[in-house]
Amino acid sequence: MRYAVAAEDENQLETVVVTGTRIRRTDEGALPVQSITQAQIQSQGVTTSEQFLQTVSVAVQGNTNTVSASGSGSTTGGVSSVSLRGLGSQRTLVLIDGRRVSGGGTITDSTSVDINSIPLAAVDRVEVLKEGASSVYGSDAIAGVINFVLRKNYQGADVNAYYGDTSDGGAGVSKVSAVLGYGDIKSDRFNVMLVGSWQKEKALFGRERAFARSSINEGAENDTTSGNAVPANVASEDGTVSINPGAPGCAPSVSDPFFSPDVCRYDPSPEVALLPEAERWNVYGTARYAVTPTVTAYLEASYSSNWMQFTIQPVPLSDQFALPENNPLFNLDPYNGFATVLLQPSSPFYPTAAVTGQTGGATPDLLVRYRSAITGNRRWTDQIDQPRFVLGIGGDTGDWNWDVAGLYSETKLTEDFRNGAPAYSQILPLLNSGQVNFFGENSADVLSAADAAQFRGQAYETKTSIEGIAASVTHDLVKMKAGPLALALGMEYRKEKFETNPSAAIQSGDISSYGGNFFPIDQSRDVYAAFAELNIPIVQSLEANLAVRYDDYQGTGSKTVPKISVRWRPTDWMLLRGSAGRGFRAPSLSELWQPQVTGVSAAGLNDPARCGVADANGVVNQDSRDCATQFPITLGGNPDLKPEESDNYTLGVVFEPSQNYSFGFDGFYVKLKDTIIFGVAPTAILADVDRFGSLVTRGAPEAATPGLPGRIVNIDQINLNFGETRVSGVDADFRARFDIGRAGSLNASIVGTYFTKYDVQNPDGSFDSILGEVSPIVNGAGGVIPRWHHYLTLGWSLGPWDATITQNFQTSYHDLPGNFQDTEVPGFKVRDVASYLTHDAQVAYHLENWRFAIGARNFLNRDPPYTNAGGQNFFQTGYDPGYADPRGRFWYGQLSYSFAGGAGQ
Repeated sequence: MRYAVAAEDENQLETVVVTGTRIRRTDEGALPVQSITQAQIQSQGVTTSEQFLQTVSVAVQGNTNTVSASGSGSTTGGVSSVSLRGLGSQRTLVLIDGRRVSGGGTITDSTSVDINSIPLAAVDRVEVLKEGASSVYGSDAIAGVINFVLRKNYQGADVNAYYGDTSDGGAGVSKVSAVLGYGDIKSDRFNVMLVGSWQKEKALFGRERAFARSSINEGAENDTTSGNAVPANVASEDGTVSINPGAPGCAPSVSDPFFSPDVCRYDPSPEVALLPEAERWNVYGTARYAVTPTVTAYLEASYSSNWMQFTIQPVPLSDQFALPENNPLFNLDPYNGFATVLLQPSSPFYPTAAVTGQTGGATPDLLVRYRSAITGNRRWTDQIDQPRFVLGIGGDTGDWNWDVAGLYSETKLTEDFRNGAPAYSQILPLLNSGQVNFFGENSADVLSAADAAQFRGQAYETKTSIEGIAASVTHDLVKMKAGPLALALGMEYRKEKFETNPSAAIQSGDISSYGGNFFPIDQSRDVYAAFAELNIPIVQSLEANLAVRYDDYQGTGSKTVPKISVRWRPTDWMLLRGSAGRGFRAPSLSELWQPQVTGVSAAGLNDPARCGVADANGVVNQDSRDCATQFPITLGGNPDLKPEESDNYTLGVVFEPSQNYSFGFDGFYVKLKDTIIFGVAPTAILADVDRFGSLVTRGAPEAATPGLPGRIVNIDQINLNFGETRVSGVDADFRARFDIGRAGSLNASIVGTYFTKYDVQNPDGSFDSILGEVSPIVNGAGGVIPRWHHYLTLGWSLGPWDATITQNFQTSYHDLPGNFQDTEVPGFKVRDVASYLTHDAQVAYHLENWRFAIGARNFLNRDPPYTNAGGQNFFQTGYDPGYADPRGRFWYGQLSYSFAGGAGQ
């Protein structure tokens, strides 16, 4: 791939700065960089950066690539982030024009950037550096860099309208955008550009897709339904009663083949938003003024606003859920630390006949496991606002090129709860009053009292910001026979801030839907950095690049990281390149200082030491507090975290036998030390307690189950350093162009990544491979590490016509065990999740200044492959929302009008 562009003198080449270096050059350097143009983005029919980056082979979900859908039932705030190499969004640096963007937008993550805040209409190209770059850009660039290069010196106008919808209904999209530019920086001494876009997205619910509307899969022996049902299940403390009075008539719950016909199970899948309702708008403006023929001042200003609404099932309320210690009911009977609901025989709704049928006459108090239908589905909105400003000046003074710029970037998330989150201190006394019918319709007075218990309003607000200044200079020190000995130097200062402001009710832990309490955070730190880079032309075909950077993070410490890269072109048609360097990532402010709070795991989990295990009396324990349930967890920051360090290596070759053909291979190896994780997934912990048993806390043994250990009272998921992570593989890049005469021209490309290793270290120092598996590291609720992922493009053009067909493919992988599978059976083998293959197509026609395009994404209407991770790691069931697109076939039409007012990008 070539990065030089023709200058006014066709015998000269304009120098440009490519992502991964500070030194301007005329050709491809020693680092593997994938470049995607605005035209290529348009041909894919995507409307957001999230959709576009799913076509980048190295941008695998890995362990922290969240999508906006992940906000269903979690605290991701609807943020969409990207993970290169599967190493996590917190190790993938996102830049706009080579400068940082504030991360955050969630209450737990102050680092990951919401890529949907970047306006695609303003983008000229996207450069993906498939190599660590801490020696150039500093912390967070261990896995690589994604640089959104925006249009510059644009003159004219470009107006675009887009509408799309799915064949099966739901998830329709409407979008309009416009780009206006005026002035030529060369002839007029100024240029101004304004970009605006608006987008509306309809929601998609589990009930609208057959693969996602049930939490029960008998073939996979997986069931993530909940015993907190409506009508409610009831049980006595001594275990003599376990029944649902309405069974087998369970509607709206279900009768479940994995459970006794005497109980009902609640299936949340139909109510969960697979994709949220969303509205997004962005405004971006830039002004450039040539102070002199060699000095330019510039201003960039942008504002993005993303609004999303999420809906999931009603909140569960029962003794299976712990209360935070500061909750006003914590030490009171009958709660005693849990959200206990008791139904006494004196209640008019006590199911006497059903109970005495099991007890033979006794009518004990009943523990009620209830899904709060009287408060309705949970519904909340997330509003992410992101202003960003850059003011700078740069140019040439003598033989020195220089640039000085100030940056302010902010991300603010506001979460408002609309319905379905009653306060414990109000709803639990109502449920324990004996006046609530847990098995049928309720009176108007009860419904009114339940509605009065609802929490509505702002739940919390977070703000992450970066403000700083950076200066750099480049200079050709010596003109050597093989080229200039080029030097780059620079310094940087920035202040990072992270604030969270939960409402008083959320701080008290009194709001049911959040599973725990959040506390205010107000942390900041100063970061100082200095860097240097030297490009050495050894001989005409061989050059080396040396880079080093020093970073000092207040409160964390300092680190110096070097890097060397070499580029050798032995012939005109072959390029050899390689690099070796160190990486560094300081713990983020949220990783350090997020308060430790209690919460609950996903549903459907079993305690392997108690569930289905016979006690000393030979009685098999099937207590619903141990089987197919949710367990208390502790989440939060850790001020004792150490910085991560890495060793990064690449070695590659590019063949270009002619201008119409090129193919290249780049091998990579990353060793990440002191890996910071947000905890190990509870599903992984309970599936292998020999490895992760130290993360489980149990209560005292109980007399009712002699010989068995105590019940799980906590699963530790606070942030921790988790040893080493070792990743290696090969990137492949093939491109070809064919002239077929009067029939036009064809072009083909395939970009893919093959992983050969993805090993994570266990607490005991041993290593396990998670390649081709669901990652147990839950930064972003787990993720898939596919062995092979490619994106294939076939294009045709003839006169005003263009057509494109693309293929997106990911290999199969090993699934999580079904939660009803016996993993101790000799020869047990987990099932494989099928490979995922989708095809997109677009046809476009150009008529003067107009462009008409119609297309379809996933035009074969391929469903996502089934995985047990759906429901175990995510609220969406049946599929992995970070691995597959639930929309199915998506048709769209696009209309564009543009006219050019002069040269420019």
